[in-house]
Amino acid sequence: MRKRHTLTRALIAATKSMVQGGLSETSRRCGKRTCRCYGDPTYRHGPHLYLTYRDDGASRSLYVPPEHADAAHAAHDAWAAFWTIGCALADLNREQLRREWQ
Repeated sequence: MRKRHTLTRALIAATKSMVQGGLSETSRRCGKRTCRCYGDPTYRHGPHLYLTYRDDGASRSLYVPPEHADAAHAAHDAWAAFWTIGCALADLNREQLRREWQ
């Protein structure tokens, strides 16, 4: 019972900042003829950080400004913690059902 209480508190804490999605960095060309990236295929702008997620079956991305990168990583880490804790709670529930049903 104590373990369930500890996990539940951790789960609630993770919900305060979690964001479901992945983080990806991309580098790209801008397309301006006067830019170095236009003539040099090895030169790219970036890397730029994006939060990627699915919405109504479509893949979406949200640009993360550099000054918010730490917050984006923390939100992503909170989602991973939420998932891990949720799975641990599900394991406890399954074991409780196993004991009750046998």
